[in-house]
Amino acid sequence: MPTVRVMTYNILEGARDRLDVVAAVVRDAGPDVLGVTEANGLDDAKRMTEVEEAFGMKGVLGRAASGYHVAIFVKPPWQVESSGPEYYPFFHAALWAKLRFDQDRFFTAVVAHLNPFSPNLRLAEVRALCRHAVPGERAVLMGDFNCMAPGDDVDPSVLELPRNILARFVKEAGDPIEFDRRELALAEWAGFVDVYRKTHPKKPGWTLMTTRYGAALRARMRIDYLLATPRVAQRAVSAEVIETNDSRRASDHYPLMAAFDFSTTSAGAGTGIQKPEAK
Repeated sequence: MPTVRVMTYNILEGARDRLDVVAAVVRDAGPDVLGVTEANGLDDAKRMTEVEEAFGMKGVLGRAASGYHVAIFVKPPWQVESSGPEYYPFFHAALWAKLRFDQDRFFTAVVAHLNPFSPNLRLAEVRALCRHAVPGERAVLMGDFNCMAPGDDVDPSVLELPRNILARFVKEAGDPIEFDRRELALAEWAGFVDVYRKTHPKKPGWTLMTTRYGAALRARMRIDYLLATPRVAQRAVSAEVIETNDSRRASDHYPLMAAFDFSTTSAGAGTGIQKPEAK
């Protein structure tokens, strides 16, 4: 099949006692490539094998000193040709992998879990990741970025967060609050395309929080992203936040998936993005 499905998913602390539910979400979604954040515990070879078998995929790990590792999984016959960590000192981690299916289907996947506390430190991490926005190259940058995007509306539930939590997203305190959105603005300026927002100009696209924790910290935010270089973004045919009964209880984040048409006939054919919704 020429369509390549790429998904990013924060599985919450390695899906410790929830691997069966998380795996059901992954298998039902059927990604060819999966970027995982909070891959805690997957530095243990036995646990990594267990997760690979549960997902039906093969994985490579990006280790984090914090223990909040990241990982990239691929479904055979996709293969990891090479992979490695990002060398900038991330608070958590970032990992790149060069992936290939055949001579027409290949790209670089990057998964990152950005600093959860400081907009300024997140901005520095994004600046390091912008090296992948090479003109003419095929790259997808995905993960939990812990920040808001330019133009996204702020759901009222966010303003109900305790101020010590809200401070992680604030550029200027005051009335009204000014939220820091420089991280995604820089990534887009460097050449990345926000695939979900390109496909859905008006949908909120919340990836946090699910209903797993009842009423506690139920702020609705879009902080998980799939960004792509123009050469990949022009091939996007869909993007969706996967909200199912299983995904509502598997993690505190919903997974985000996009599909790209890598057939040779799609190359250079307009934007490749499905027609936006009516405004």
